[in-house]
Amino acid sequence: MDEELRRELAALRVQVARLHRPAVRHGWLSVVIKDLETDPQTQYKVHLWAVRIWLVNMLAAVIVFAVAQGVWARISVLYLVIVSLYANAATDYGAMSAALAVQHEPPLPEIPGEPPRGM
Repeated sequence: MDEELRRELAALRVQVARLHRPAVRHGWLSVVIKDLETDPQTQYKVHLWAVRIWLVNMLAAVIVFAVAQGVWARISVLYLVIVSLYANAATDYGAMSAALAVQHEPPLPEIPGEPPRGM
């Protein structure tokens, strides 16, 4: 029975290794984004910078609206459409990733629109 348990444990280790196999990427890219994928502190820092960028973006939009009405009239609708579509796409893509994680499926590819690996 001891040998049978060892074989079963070895088989389980192979399955776990298969589940945790990292996605294949260009070598330099894996160095750049490794922490972004695995380290919550890095993710927090990146999102903190993104919040700061969006706040600066908001300030820039208010300044353009107040100072350059003609420019605002030409670009504001396009800007709002692009930001809204991005927000919708990012939310849905994040929800898809969460749904796959709950099902213990491989993660989505880096580029939205490609089918997930293994599907």
